Amino acid sequence: MHPRTPVLLLLALFTGAVYAEPLVVGTYAYPGRDRAAAVAPLADFVAGMTGRPVEVRLWASPSVLVEAFQAGQADVIVPNLHAYLQARAGAVTLPVPDVPPAQAARYRAVIVARGIDRIEALTPVRVAALRLALVGPDSASGGFVPLARLLQAGLEPASFASVAYTGSHEAARQALEQGHADIAALAGEVYDALPMEGVAVLWRSAPIPPGPLLCRADAHVPCADIARGLLDAHAHAPAVIEALRAGWPEFGDAPRFVEAGELAAGLDLEAGVSMPATATPVE
Repeated sequence: MHPRTPVLLLLALFTGAVYAEPLVVGTYAYPGRDRAAAVAPLADFVAGMTGRPVEVRLWASPSVLVEAFQAGQADVIVPNLHAYLQARAGAVTLPVPDVPPAQAARYRAVIVARGIDRIEALTPVRVAALRLALVGPDSASGGFVPLARLLQAGLEPASFASVAYTGSHEAARQALEQGHADIAALAGEVYDALPMEGVAVLWRSAPIPPGPLLCRADAHVPCADIARGLLDAHAHAPAVIEALRAGWPEFGDAPRFVEAGELAAGLDLEAGVSMPATATPVE
C-alpha cells in the first residue's frame, strides 16, 4: 500500500463525515402556533434537494434564534423581520413568501390607548403615569416598530411608569382590555378584529414586510441551490408554502416564494430599539 493511502482514506472519511452531518432547519416558538409542523415540509424539501439528513429545531424567541444561527447551530431559518434584520449580515438571503398586496397592506403595527385620542398627547409628563404593554422585544408589529415611533416622539421606554411584554398580540390586547396597561402596541389586525370601547388608535404604521428565509453562509450548505429550489417549490412541493402560511399569519395566502426585494421601505426598521431591562410580564 502506498504510504500516503491511509492518510487519503482518513481524509476521505472525514470529508464524508462532514457532509453527512445533518442540516438544521430552525425557527422560533410562538404561543398557539405549531412551528415545528410549520417548518417540517421545508425541512423535507431541503433534505430532498441536498440528499442529506435534516433536523428541525425550535428556539425560544427570534433573538435566541439569531444567536443560534450566528453560532452555526442552524443552517436554514424562518425568521421574523426583527431576526432577519439582525442575522442577515454574513448570511445568504433566501426567497420570501409572496404575500398578496391586499393582505400585505394589512400587516401593520398599532399603538392603542384608553382615554387618549392622539399620539401628540403623549408627553413625557403624561406617560410617566402610564403603563405600556408590548408583545416582546423582538416582535416587529408588537415591539421594535412601535417603539421606534415612540422614540420619534421623544419617548424612551424609561419614560413610562412601566413597560411589560405579554408574549402574544392577543395578550397585549387583553392587557389593555383588562386594565393591566394604559397603552398597548400590537398587530393592527389583532386589534381591529376586537376593538374596544373607549380605546383609540393613536398610530398605525406603514405595512411591515415579512422577513425572507436565511441560509448560513458555509461551503457545506448549498444555499444557492436551496434558493433556486424555493422559487419553484410551489409547483413541486406545495406543502412548503402551505405549512409556512399556517405557522405565520403575516404570510397570508402567499402562493409561492419570490426573490427578496428591497425591505423596510419607508420604515426605520433598523433603529436600535430594544426592551428595557426592567420590562416585566403582564399577569
